[in-house]
Amino acid sequence: MSKMYLALAVLLAVFLSSCASTGSAVIKSVAESNPVEYLKNTPKQEDHPNAAAVVLLSHAYIEVNEDGTELSRETSKYKILSERGYNFGQKSIGYKEGYSEVKVVYANTIRADGTVVPLDPKDIKEFSPYANYDFYTDIKEKRFTMPALEPGCVVEYCIEVKTIKSVYPFDVFVPFKMQDMVPLKEDLLEIVLPEKLELQTAMFLTDVKPEITKTGGKKRYFFKNLDKPEILPETGMPRSYDREVFPQFVAWTLKDWDGIARWYNELVRKQMTMNKELEDFTNNLIKEAGAKTDKEKIRAIFYFVAQKVRYVAVELGPNTHEPHSAVEVFKKRYGDCKDKTTLMLSMMKLIGIEAVPTLVPSNEEAFDEKTPSLGAFNHVIAAVEYPAGSGSYIWLDGTDEVAAFEGVPFWQAARVFVITPDGKGRFVKTPKPADDRDYINYETTMKIDENGDAELTLFTGYYGKMAESRYSYKYTSPDKRKKSIEERGIELESLDIADVANTEIPFTVTIKGKVKGVVQKVDDDTMLLSGVANVEAYEGIVSAKERKYPISFDDGFYSKNKVTYIFPEGFEVKKVPPEFTRDDPYKKSSIKYFSEKNKFQVASDVKNMKYKILPKDFEEFKTYAHKLKKYKTDYSNLVFVRTKKKDDKK
Repeated sequence: MSKMYLALAVLLAVFLSSCASTGSAVIKSVAESNPVEYLKNTPKQEDHPNAAAVVLLSHAYIEVNEDGTELSRETSKYKILSERGYNFGQKSIGYKEGYSEVKVVYANTIRADGTVVPLDPKDIKEFSPYANYDFYTDIKEKRFTMPALEPGCVVEYCIEVKTIKSVYPFDVFVPFKMQDMVPLKEDLLEIVLPEKLELQTAMFLTDVKPEITKTGGKKRYFFKNLDKPEILPETGMPRSYDREVFPQFVAWTLKDWDGIARWYNELVRKQMTMNKELEDFTNNLIKEAGAKTDKEKIRAIFYFVAQKVRYVAVELGPNTHEPHSAVEVFKKRYGDCKDKTTLMLSMMKLIGIEAVPTLVPSNEEAFDEKTPSLGAFNHVIAAVEYPAGSGSYIWLDGTDEVAAFEGVPFWQAARVFVITPDGKGRFVKTPKPADDRDYINYETTMKIDENGDAELTLFTGYYGKMAESRYSYKYTSPDKRKKSIEERGIELESLDIADVANTEIPFTVTIKGKVKGVVQKVDDDTMLLSGVANVEAYEGIVSAKERKYPISFDDGFYSKNKVTYIFPEGFEVKKVPPEFTRDDPYKKSSIKYFSEKNKFQVASDVKNMKYKILPKDFEEFKTYAHKLKKYKTDYSNLVFVRTKKKDDKK
């Protein structure tokens, strides 16, 4: 092993760790021991044939001080087994300048022969992700890429983040997964709190208990998770945060949501500023819109903020919850979710309408009302109780420039935290998309010629929430639109797009063109139409012999599809397939066929629902899927024959 490299690594570790916290000793670098011996005791590829890397050590340390400031430290050591594991050699740390300080205590690559290659400090780069926006230049990110990566090496780093100014003190929230997509050898969580704080936990499919010790007026909770195999992916498996499938726990410190409601209400209210320019603009906006009723006034303000104030996507995160003043946001004409919401609240307050900030969870499926923490949210919208006192709300997401006023705010129902002007909060469930309002309608006409080519008319109507598909068209050039259609095999003749700016009408797209080889010409009197029975048969799932994890189905939007084939005169379908209907807990769909002379029509609809099929029911599901596949195979290819010759007079 190179003595020079080892000396550099130790010096780097000693120099940087001299700035480390004294609350808990930094876990030593491999460079400070015997790297060759260390490597001998690490797993090899044959021990984990499916893994790209092994987590040798993951140690998360969080210490909360009496004044509410925090020190967090991440120590990670990975054994890289193959090139697929090189992503573990990259790291980024986000923070807010003036609120947090980030230090790399040490970072080394231990090559397969034991040579230690330290990360050069000059290769730790600092970025401002939002450097082009004055509001957000204090949001920073440190990044580095580990040197000398190769199969068989070990990557290690220790990173400290010290909170020097706490936005919402004493709020610790840690979701902890007991398994990951790579094997885990040592997975440790250490939380040190002032004695006045109590750490609460919620366990899911695990009974892990922390070691609890007291010293120096603080309480230490130490969780150990050892020797866990990797999760081997299966098609259609649940996501790793699914608490009914994967062992995990959540640790938190807050007792309730009341403090968050009071704090965020004060934070927003002080930024609901107004000056003469914004006041005059708001009044003129209402006047020019001809708005007389409260609802008309709310609509005018919402569309201005959503469509005319540029959105900069800065998610809520550590120390990024405070909005800028409404006057500043109006002046600059850009902002993130909390900025745009604050501007809406200020404008509505001016005209006598009470709108309130509403915090939105970052992950609805993993959200638990029993684990209060500001860290549960990553989005803010506005809400207006309308009519007042009714308990019903108009939801206003100022970041959604293609949203329709009074449409459903999200792609699925969500529990949001509505904060009233008196600083109280309550959870309200937003409406989910409705099949009769939020859907897609496809209508296609194919006029087939004697060669099997077709003149195509394709109408797509997007309704309700689905009309937000106009966004992609709005920001796509005419040439790119044309090319995307041509890539589908359509020789474009015309493209008619509804007004992309008018979000109060359905968004429709009509394509006219020519398509080659829609049907196969067998001979002058016979044609073959393929792909008719478009039935989901789950081939990618049921091909497996067995299954460890459930099959997880997600909610989807309702869609309907009607395809009309007009064959050359005299052609008719030889045999009309039987209708298809399924009404499963996870999918409802139907296919109907209509035939009249040379016209053949397929009408279908489909709706996916959230559902799980357990491993014990996999064989039954496979049997059902094979029946679906049989129908699909039997009726996907239809024969059309000429029953009347072209030169027949009758």
